[in-house]
Amino acid sequence: MSVATRPALSILLTSWNTREQTRLCLQSLADTADADLDYEVIAVDNASRDGSAELLAGWPGVDLIRNERNLGFAAAVNQAYRRSRGEVILVLNSDVRFHPGALARMLAFLREHPQAAGVSPLYLNLDGTFQQHYIQLPSFPAALALVTVLRRVPGFRRALHTFQMRGQDFSRPRRLASGSCLMVRRHILEPDAIFDERFPIYWNDALLVRRLDRAGHQIWMIPDAVVDHVRGASCRLLGPAIRYRHLLGGLVAYLRLTQPRHRVTLFRCVVLADHLVKLLCGRPVQLTLPDLRAALCADVGPLPDGDTRDWLIVFTRSAWPEPQARAAADRRTPQGDRLLLVDPPAARINRRSRVTTLTDARWQFTPPTLLPFGNRMPFVDRINRRVAAGAVRRWLDRQSGVRLLRLDDHRAGCVRGRLGEDEVLPASAPVLVEQREPV
Repeated sequence: MSVATRPALSILLTSWNTREQTRLCLQSLADTADADLDYEVIAVDNASRDGSAELLAGWPGVDLIRNERNLGFAAAVNQAYRRSRGEVILVLNSDVRFHPGALARMLAFLREHPQAAGVSPLYLNLDGTFQQHYIQLPSFPAALALVTVLRRVPGFRRALHTFQMRGQDFSRPRRLASGSCLMVRRHILEPDAIFDERFPIYWNDALLVRRLDRAGHQIWMIPDAVVDHVRGASCRLLGPAIRYRHLLGGLVAYLRLTQPRHRVTLFRCVVLADHLVKLLCGRPVQLTLPDLRAALCADVGPLPDGDTRDWLIVFTRSAWPEPQARAAADRRTPQGDRLLLVDPPAARINRRSRVTTLTDARWQFTPPTLLPFGNRMPFVDRINRRVAAGAVRRWLDRQSGVRLLRLDDHRAGCVRGRLGEDEVLPASAPVLVEQREPV
């Protein structure tokens, strides 16, 4: 293809620490694309540390932009868009895998339906089941139900189910969109940007669909173009606190742009009240109070650049370096994961927590002890353990990575659900990282 030739299709691929998913995506793209299809692939890697950039750099036909830090999904897409030349643009996540013929069917739909401005495929989970992954613009009640206990109130629950499109028919073409695999005509987009970079991860696609819809542009989903989608392969690496702060902060920013001021104020008050009631009732919450206040001001916080390995959090029966704690550390740990060993509360009052680095993949956490004699009084021990869980969570909330909780000490059962963990593992079963599927 000569430099002067404009390709028919520009594929904008974003990547952040999903090397294996990226490889499968590129392979499926090569398998599904017709030999005579003139397309270009522009990939942006957001400072991955797992070899994703090296994979992309060596893949035939990929034009790679390597960022020195994580700029977020929206900014990465815009970078690739500004370098692209195609008349049709495909925004593509690295965790998507094309079924045979999917790309050709999406292009054919645009050729056969000139009134259609864009098209998305049908999503399947890796097990072949249907995946509901489309954009339905959130109403104000749906936004409240999404992030508070109001989801249990019938009217709000219906609004949330409408937003999530539960029980709807996806067996025929319909007007829908998804930012994970979205093919659009270039002329309907702004000249320099596709997504609003004030929304680094979440809600940028909803804002785009809202703008296109208001301009009279139709975005469709067609069920005969099929892809597999891991869903959240990169986002899960952020860790639950960072992920939720981006979700909530982005939603507040979206409401600021789409709702009257009094509704935004009401939304903030309801979310804050929901958080405080959960704290008073001893229920786990997803953010600390300072992070919640920041999110309610539409401050999503920085994106992580550093270590994104999973965390295996082990509540041990005895403090390191006692034999039982050493045994917990020496048991088979998922390869490439980080191990956080949490000591049991001490017998005496200790107001401070301490984190000790043991190796480049192993840390010891000595939690605070609020009350004495917990080793003799079970109800005091439960209080101390919940205080310990809060301290561990505050420390983990500053780290990225999926959280896997293992309770080697049966007395630590009361911490379950208080660490924002993604998964709870059996105390006795060794776990290999290859056995876990991303979510």
